[in-house]
Amino acid sequence: MAALAACSLSNASQAEPDETIIRLMNDAPTILDFGIFRLERFLNGAGESSYSRVIYDWDSNRIVVSNRFFDGHTIREAEAMQKCKVWINAMRELAGIDLETGELQSWKTSSEFTRFFLHIGDVEQEHADHDADEKSLDEKFHLVYVVADVVNAADENFSMHCETPLYGTDFAVSY
Repeated sequence: MAALAACSLSNASQAEPDETIIRLMNDAPTILDFGIFRLERFLNGAGESSYSRVIYDWDSNRIVVSNRFFDGHTIREAEAMQKCKVWINAMRELAGIDLETGELQSWKTSSEFTRFFLHIGDVEQEHADHDADEKSLDEKFHLVYVVADVVNAADENFSMHCETPLYGTDFAVSY
């Protein structure tokens, strides 16, 4: 009898969702939210051993695809530069960018990254006809790779930040 009373009391004292949770329950995700989720899921299932992150940066109006390298050991600057190049090229290849020209492969109308931000299946014409939107969206993707614990020729320790738009053949480096 005591066990039955304890069970019914524990059920009666369950917490209700507070205002924060209710707001989240009532706030529908946008195609931007869904696209970020889908792209991040794709990138993290594409064989990368580290975790790629995708965010929208309000201040720069960019969709930032980022990753970092840190294995607990210092590495030389030249090796860090090579790691940046390898990761950035891998992202560009996944997106359908020709590494020689830095442009979209000739048979594509938009990058593979953009397709994660499109509706799936048949939709109304107003949503389906947005080639211009796809090209504009491609310009929003920005790649950032950070290599931690880098040592230069003077034995100074720092992190190397490599950044670039999705389209292109090179990248900028900052320390």
